Amino acid sequence: MEFSLGLVEVSALGNAIIMLDDMLKVADVEFVATERKLGGRLVTIVVKGELTAVKASVDAGVKRAKACGDNILKASQVIARPHTEILKFLHLDEENERPAKSESAGTHVGKVPSEKAKKTTGTTAKSAEKSPAKRGRSKKTN
Repeated sequence: MEFSLGLVEVSALGNAIIMLDDMLKVADVEFVATERKLGGRLVTIVVKGELTAVKASVDAGVKRAKACGDNILKASQVIARPHTEILKFLHLDEENERPAKSESAGTHVGKVPSEKAKKTTGTTAKSAEKSPAKRGRSKKTN
C-alpha cells in the first residue's frame, strides 16, 4: 500500500465544498469519502494520494477553512500508509462491497437514481408534472 490518506473536518457543508475544491486543485489527490454529521453541520472530507500530495492538499484545505472563519476548522490529519483495517472503516477496501447507505464519495457525487429507486419513491417526470409540490404548512383538521 503506497498511498496516504488526508482528513479535514470543518463545520458546514458549504465550507466543506469550497475547501474540497481548493484541496483537489492544489495537488494530485483523489476525493474518496465524506462523512456528514448533524445534518451537514459537521463534515469530514477524505482524500487519497501520494504522501507529499496529500500533505499539500490538507494544508490547502486547512488554509481555506481558516480563511472562511475562526471556528470553521475542527480537525485535520494525514495518515501515511494506512493500515488495511482503516480502509475497511472508510469502505475503501476492494474485498468488501460498500453498504447501500454508505457515506462515501460514490454515493454523493454524480449518482443518478436507478429506475428501481424511482419506482419505489414514486418520482417520475410524469407524476412530477401532474402534481406540483405543496408548500407551506399543512392545515390541521379537528
